Amino acid sequence: MVRFVPLILVITVAVLAAVFLATSGNKGKLGPFSGERAHAHVASLVGLGPRHPGSEAIARARDYITGQLREAGWQTSLQHFKDETPRGGQEFVNIRARFPSPEGGNIDWKRGGGLLLLCSHYDTKLIDSIKFVGANDGGSSSGVLLELAAVLRTAPELARGIELVFFDGEEAVVEFTEVDGLYGSRHYAKFWRAAPAGEKPEAAFVLDLVGDSRLRITPPSDSPRELLRDLYRAAEAAGERHIFGLHPTPITDDHVPLNAAGIPALDVIDAGYISRGSWHTAADSLDSVTPGSLERIGRVILRLLDRRARD
Repeated sequence: MVRFVPLILVITVAVLAAVFLATSGNKGKLGPFSGERAHAHVASLVGLGPRHPGSEAIARARDYITGQLREAGWQTSLQHFKDETPRGGQEFVNIRARFPSPEGGNIDWKRGGGLLLLCSHYDTKLIDSIKFVGANDGGSSSGVLLELAAVLRTAPELARGIELVFFDGEEAVVEFTEVDGLYGSRHYAKFWRAAPAGEKPEAAFVLDLVGDSRLRITPPSDSPRELLRDLYRAAEAAGERHIFGLHPTPITDDHVPLNAAGIPALDVIDAGYISRGSWHTAADSLDSVTPGSLERIGRVILRLLDRRARD
């Protein structure tokens, strides 16, 4: 018996060491991004029908998004507000989500210092002549954010440095002007505009039109250089640099109010989709969104988050 005690001890120590190394090596490690799961989220949103502000469908979409976020461990806050549109007053609802601290407790939604924003819009444009479900326009980016929320749960320290934002009312009721369109992001940015510099989120990446099979991400020419550099480096690390370029002009999207509020914001957008014939048409259906494109964007964003956390 005496001879076997050292052997048992050695085996026990070895097993414990192996367990420790395995668990410590996985601590904070990001899980894989699934384009199929992201696509399933898009399908669920599209299945609700047109999600224009104030509709029953967008209320159901809001329930779906908040339910998925909570299931992934995130806490949510709904930002209700009213604004005037060319068709009269309208109520809008932004969705905010943050990952809680291990101690629990309430999140102070008025403090944003050090946070990185990942944003999408979840509404669709109201087009009287067609059933516009916005699979790519509003659906694809929201599906990516929901899958990111699930993946980031595996790296809670990283997740706690992020706020996920789903904007309502990105689409113009008639056409984009200073007062028509970007309702959700304009309202969201108002508070941060007056916040002290140290209390504002440090940066934002706004995703839009990221699901088309002919994906080509072209942020606008006036993008913050540092964020553009970070995006390109992440794309290079993910082996996707060839699908990233630069749009020759500024673009009107949800990044604009954030930049105006002093939060450097980059529009991660396939701007060419607007001119390829499906934008704001019935062709923007679930068939126009591919799991492969969603996965490419998701992997690049995960690389981006990982690199920023290490810098």
